[in-house]
Amino acid sequence: MEQGNASFYSRRSFVKGVALAGSGIAALGALSACAPKTTSDAGQDAGSATVGAGSAEGVSWTSEADVVVVGFGGAGSAAAIEAAEAGASVVLLELNSQGGGSTAANGGYIMMGGTDLQKKFGIEDSTENFYAYLSAAAGENADDDAIRLVCESAPDLYRWLVEHGMDFESGVCDENRNLSADKGGISLMYSGNERARDFAAVAAPAPRGHCPQPGSTGQDMFAALKGAVEAAGVEVMYETPGASLLTDGGGRVVGIAAKGPKGDVFVKAKKGVVLTCGGFVDNEAMLNANYPFLNKRGPRLTTAGSENGSGILMGLALDAATRGMGCFQIGYTIVTFSEPLARGILVDGTGRRIVAEDEYNSFLGRAIIMAPTSSCYLIVDDATRAEGGGKLGDPLVSSSDLGEIAAKTGIDPDVLQRTVAFYNESAALGSDREFGKKQQFLKALDEGTLHVFAAGSEQCYTASCGGLAIDLDAHVLGNDGEIIPGLYAAGRNAGTIYGWYMGSGSSMLDVLVFGRIAGRNAAAEASTE
Repeated sequence: MEQGNASFYSRRSFVKGVALAGSGIAALGALSACAPKTTSDAGQDAGSATVGAGSAEGVSWTSEADVVVVGFGGAGSAAAIEAAEAGASVVLLELNSQGGGSTAANGGYIMMGGTDLQKKFGIEDSTENFYAYLSAAAGENADDDAIRLVCESAPDLYRWLVEHGMDFESGVCDENRNLSADKGGISLMYSGNERARDFAAVAAPAPRGHCPQPGSTGQDMFAALKGAVEAAGVEVMYETPGASLLTDGGGRVVGIAAKGPKGDVFVKAKKGVVLTCGGFVDNEAMLNANYPFLNKRGPRLTTAGSENGSGILMGLALDAATRGMGCFQIGYTIVTFSEPLARGILVDGTGRRIVAEDEYNSFLGRAIIMAPTSSCYLIVDDATRAEGGGKLGDPLVSSSDLGEIAAKTGIDPDVLQRTVAFYNESAALGSDREFGKKQQFLKALDEGTLHVFAAGSEQCYTASCGGLAIDLDAHVLGNDGEIIPGLYAAGRNAGTIYGWYMGSGSSMLDVLVFGRIAGRNAAAEASTE
């Protein structure tokens, strides 16, 4: 069953140990960020791998540990470190020849509130203020208890990261930035929609994007985590992807079958297995089965290339529940591409503006995929294109005549004329009367050539946000609502705080908090020996 705000469905038809390549799916669309699904299977396609579950009876174990962690990214690192520091022996399995996953490839932000770094820079914030923002930004389909937990955990998480080698202190705070590819040396900046009109009304804006030094990148982030994993004495088995969870006669997970460079590997887990294999954005069948939006998904994916859904599918083979499989980060970049571009207007196929153009990527993406038309357009003037539009490539149309623009795009000319006229009046008044875009980005489109760029859902990027249903202790839950003994999950392997994607670094907050919880709790289990 799908858990979360009365969204439930059965995965009992999942065939344990099924070969995933080429299997069929049934895809449904809906106009809800976390719509329930009714599919005949899980959308099973993880390359040529066989992913499932089996019995541990008669297995000849290759190796053993108290805790086995599957996936060496951010969540896997946090779980392994916590389990090892709690005194457990830990084996960490990794698909690739080196760790990192999407953590190493991310933009370098960890969203945290009420931290020592904010205090150092004189930023007034608190866990309650952070919670007010995050819960509002996540929307009605989010798990409020999980959001509160990650917010309350943020100050301690910051100190834990510093203790485990992440350097934030040597960087500087830049409150004028709201994401940037060129942010080296900045350790604190805005990374979400905190300053947008609707969210500033419910929570005092504060920069919460914590960026590790020296480069403010995901690679800096993972380098510290990897060093802490190695220092903790964790055994890492590279090029050894987990394939099947193994259970005893009572249904407890007691190990995992994997495929190593030299053949099959069977690792016994005396206390528990933690699944941290990432999401399913690289699994086309799972994307098609769960993507809920009527407006078509484009080819741009935010991933390091190995989020094949294998951890989710292994859980489903044990009749695990899922949560938020229809929750995605859908993003379109304007201000994060180049700030001057936010001086343009983003309109749907009817010619109406749909959002404040300076908002965070995922909120632009939400406006685009919820638009009544499949096509949307970013319209900028000559000066804006010259200053910041080079990254957008060639425009669809360039003209000083709104009628010609309408004719070539299919936009209603009268609607477009009214939209531009009203926007220009707002610019003259210094106030965006529709969406509250900040004054610095208000500029009339009243002279020179206008340039129109495609900005529909097919130009957005996509990342999965749902996964196995877990409780606040990171136990994986079954379709019966009960804990699957011996099995934990964290990171994008699990469906936790989303809802909607709240801003850059919100995923890393979730990944690290629940990774730590999973590792601690797995280590605290009684040994099966």
